[in-house]
Amino acid sequence: MRTIDDFPMMEPMKYYNNEDDLNLKRQAMLDNQDDLYIATEKHDGDWGMFIHWTKGRNLIRSRSISKVTGVYGDYTAKLPHLVDEMDNWPDNTVVLAEICWNEYGTNANTVGTILRCLPPKAVERQKTKKLYGLVFDMLMFNGQDLTATPYIDRFDMIRDFFGNAGYPTGTYFETTRCFRQDFPQWASNIIAAGGEGLVIQLKSNPYMPGTRTAWKTLKLKQKMETAEYLVIAALPPKKVYEGDNPDGWKYWTFTNEEGEYFINREFEEPFYQSAAAAGETLVPVTKPYYWGWKNGITIMLPSGIECDVASGLTDADREWLATPEATQQIALHQVWAEVAAMSVNDLGRLRHPYVVRLRTDLNDKGE
Repeated sequence: MRTIDDFPMMEPMKYYNNEDDLNLKRQAMLDNQDDLYIATEKHDGDWGMFIHWTKGRNLIRSRSISKVTGVYGDYTAKLPHLVDEMDNWPDNTVVLAEICWNEYGTNANTVGTILRCLPPKAVERQKTKKLYGLVFDMLMFNGQDLTATPYIDRFDMIRDFFGNAGYPTGTYFETTRCFRQDFPQWASNIIAAGGEGLVIQLKSNPYMPGTRTAWKTLKLKQKMETAEYLVIAALPPKKVYEGDNPDGWKYWTFTNEEGEYFINREFEEPFYQSAAAAGETLVPVTKPYYWGWKNGITIMLPSGIECDVASGLTDADREWLATPEATQQIALHQVWAEVAAMSVNDLGRLRHPYVVRLRTDLNDKGE
């Protein structure tokens, strides 16, 4: 049984997202087979966990851990109007909500222009248009741990609390819309209106921190057709590996007065151990940095806006991009990339782009 003090550092649950998988389980979810599923609207903003201990003690945290502080990002001082509402909740209550505006036409990038600011600037930027909390889950209510409670019951509690006559009107917390049938059609309607899509969940689903269990949740969201874009640059790799398991990582370096030394622990563990014993500062590095590869590409959109893409490239792609041949062909505008993406954001860049394949057989394209 969890207490409210477990939530500030609880890892968020992840939602399964494989729209190209056409197996029978996915189809059963789309059809709401046997009435086992429920769908809620997916909003395009910033995920937030809203934790209310008691009046005057609240936390609004993000889903990502800061590499500087080692704790989840804190939005509390940036959203004082939401904190004021939280003070009216029962003690020891925790909800999940998307921090966004309750209208279409904005997305995570515009929300980010507020939440990335320091608190005074964030508050200033909401003077005429304050951000909302669109609630889609409840993990604790009045001290009762709900994480093991079926999702349908948690969602009913959200509607009972935020939608009842006793909750103040004109507030900035609202219950996200839910749907019980025709999921693909509702997703299509929402996307056509400028929204993000839907999340389908098994009604009996508990809240599972840190997991992404297939066929208990499924996202239906916006997706653009694959298109070809000119590659105008290859991106150098990040040096430092920032993954979850540095102790088990293979690729390391250390630097002394003679230069930088590379160690692959899979084959050179004794060398690594001797360097550590000698007091060398060993640094875990990314695989592309270790091998001298490139990590991504910059493409040119038809609008003239440049966009960086790293997802989807294979190790062979990254190795080739570091060759003199690739450098020359990019300079001559002879390298193209087939790229898929979710959509174009309000800054004109692709959202969540990934490379389907690199091409050098389109050299007369656009020339």
